[in-house]
Amino acid sequence: MSKYTIPPKLFLEMGAWRQPLMMVDRIEEYKYGENGYIRVIKHVTYNDPYLNGHFPENPIMPGVIVAEIFGQASEYFSFISDICDACAERFGMSLTSLRDIHNVIHKPELIAIIRERRAQVRGVLASQNLKFKDIAYPGDTIEVISRPAFTDPAGFKHYSVTANVGKKKISDGTIINFRETK
Repeated sequence: MSKYTIPPKLFLEMGAWRQPLMMVDRIEEYKYGENGYIRVIKHVTYNDPYLNGHFPENPIMPGVIVAEIFGQASEYFSFISDICDACAERFGMSLTSLRDIHNVIHKPELIAIIRERRAQVRGVLASQNLKFKDIAYPGDTIEVISRPAFTDPAGFKHYSVTANVGKKKISDGTIINFRETK
């Protein structure tokens, strides 16, 4: 677990999701820039509402929920990158890692940028091309890595994504998110 975190209240403000559809429990790692990526964690618990009806005698994590984790992780990457861009533009402050963000997250100027940007951005998981290689069960911890691949001419953001439970890869592929700014 990373010692650099985003406080829970601000973490909630960064994402557009609320329970029961909040699929990212924490952001473990973030790297800004051309070779950037985000690594997030989702704990699968026995009482997750989507498990109740999904093979009740043998509950497994639904693939569509894994896709939602991919979509949310990818949007967190884009949103945090937006915040880093805004800090560089407004204050000349270079934020390139979770540690950098952790060191300034409580500053009122940064909190204002987060709130302003969240009010401006709307996005949806538009498409997916995923391969499922294994299963996640209640009690497992899913680690997702999302890396931006490119933005197409229509404004859709493509991400290369991978999900692991321990050393076991359970899914990988491409997620495409659409974002618009008010």
